[in-house]
Amino acid sequence: MSESFKKQIEDDIKEYQQNFSHIKNMVKDEWAFNYWILDKLFFEDEELIEEKIIDYHDMGVDAYEIYEDTKDIYLIQNKYYSDSTKLTTDYVKNDFLLRPINALINGTYKKSEDLQKAFTKLKNCDDFTVYLQIYVTNNCRSKEIETYIKKFNSEHPKYRAQIFYLDDIEAKYYNEVQQIKKKLSIKIETINRGTILNINNSDYHLQNVIDARYVFTPVISIYRLYRDAIEHNYPIFDKNIREYLGNKGVNKNIYQTLLDVNERKNFFYYNNGVTMICDKMHTTSTQSNNPRMNACFTVDNPQIVNGCQTVNSIYEAMNNIEANSLEKEFQDCFVMMKILEIDRSNQGQNELYTNIVKYNNSQNAIDEKTFVANSALFLRLQDEFEKKGFILLIKQSDKNKFSKKYKTISELNKLNADRIKRFGLNEPQKVNDVFIPLEKLLQVINAFVAGGQIAYNKKSCMLKYDSEQYKTATEFIKNRKITNDSILELYLLYARAEQEKKQKNDSRAPISYYLIDLFARHECNKGKLSMIESNLNSAEKINHLIKLYTGVTKAYAREYLKKNGVDYNKMIKQTVDYDILDSQRDTLLDVL
Repeated sequence: MSESFKKQIEDDIKEYQQNFSHIKNMVKDEWAFNYWILDKLFFEDEELIEEKIIDYHDMGVDAYEIYEDTKDIYLIQNKYYSDSTKLTTDYVKNDFLLRPINALINGTYKKSEDLQKAFTKLKNCDDFTVYLQIYVTNNCRSKEIETYIKKFNSEHPKYRAQIFYLDDIEAKYYNEVQQIKKKLSIKIETINRGTILNINNSDYHLQNVIDARYVFTPVISIYRLYRDAIEHNYPIFDKNIREYLGNKGVNKNIYQTLLDVNERKNFFYYNNGVTMICDKMHTTSTQSNNPRMNACFTVDNPQIVNGCQTVNSIYEAMNNIEANSLEKEFQDCFVMMKILEIDRSNQGQNELYTNIVKYNNSQNAIDEKTFVANSALFLRLQDEFEKKGFILLIKQSDKNKFSKKYKTISELNKLNADRIKRFGLNEPQKVNDVFIPLEKLLQVINAFVAGGQIAYNKKSCMLKYDSEQYKTATEFIKNRKITNDSILELYLLYARAEQEKKQKNDSRAPISYYLIDLFARHECNKGKLSMIESNLNSAEKINHLIKLYTGVTKAYAREYLKKNGVDYNKMIKQTVDYDILDSQRDTLLDVL
């Protein structure tokens, strides 16, 4: 068991209980763990989390997420165990897999109107998927349960059940593969020598730099390749694929095709294939123990540079089939694999490697700037913020990294003291107090550029490379009219609003992203970047903004309820009524 990671969850829960004491159920650790899951793993905005946690007698759902744009619903159950309590097979079969789905199908789920409405709306869509997930804070696995879940998934392609034990939660939380230099040799199979095309430069009298092979290979070879990589903790996906494309996981169409006994034989025709780079391709030989796959060869230190979704989807689909059935079930299911042999110690070939990764992923709409610069963009901002006494968390592991770097806060406080005082923020007592999560910064930027509603509703899109929200934020940061000081201080205005809210009995005002939205509309004349710093250059101006917009957003919520009959939790998800918002501002300006 990863005791240190379990302690981190416990520490995060204590921090929630301190910072969100106004949330009535937060005092209960098991309830706060629901909050942790939606915050840390689903990147839900704090303002929206509480309503997505189902209270007790929940009919098999502790929390949920709805993504209407991708037609996905997540039904989440969480088991915050402090001991070695095991899940029972009966619980998994009934409470986990049957109760929530049956109630939603029958339209009788009463614990959440939003969840039932979304399920009813999406259930007949071809690409609708329900993810049933349990998160358990120990590693007490059950072979019987795993076998049953595999059977369930193979029989229900639109439903995908999965249990995340503590080690799995940790891996999902960090979403990183340890950068350990490991070696791995894997076997690639094919029907016979005729289903391999060797591009050997010397034999073909070509001037090309490297040798290549095109192989008509069974998907089971891809499955075993990825399985072996996981078992050996080997980073099979090229670093650039993970960092720039993100491991986007499973493609629904690929997954469902592979589970369809009639369609899987057509997989080769539907799929673009997989591109692999390796250190060495060995000589092809015959194998008598598998007459259907008569030819094989091994490759050393493979790296997948294109086909990330294909490989993930093959693994997920085949992982739901009993191991002794795989050969028979997928005997006619193939994929095209392109394998390139590159000597990365050779400078010219290493440069070629980088270009192959880049150009092989051009269809993912990742331009050169995004591919190379965006990681550097955030790292540069992290470096600049650190010089000013604040820590931008780009990756989950940054929290531990900077906590170890700054054992005490004094060094950072020397750098941030003036801003802390000007913005009226509480003096930082520990390193965590100056952390700025990247997705939170991108939300603040989106509130300034695109409005408060976007910031609340689209948090989960902030770090998706192809999302409008990600593009909005990165273009804002790159804009020559904006300075690092302006970006930081815009965030600190948000931080002051959040602090103000937590210090009041009325925990709803100011509505922080609406405040940033109004600041952009009025003080910055509809988002003029050059006006940010001049409006935040004194404590008097900042205090006036906080006082003004606390009153404005509080009055807005009251008037919105009166006009539309919609309470706060639903209001912040709906389109902002700027007529009400601006009218309340005009009224309060006259009296402040």
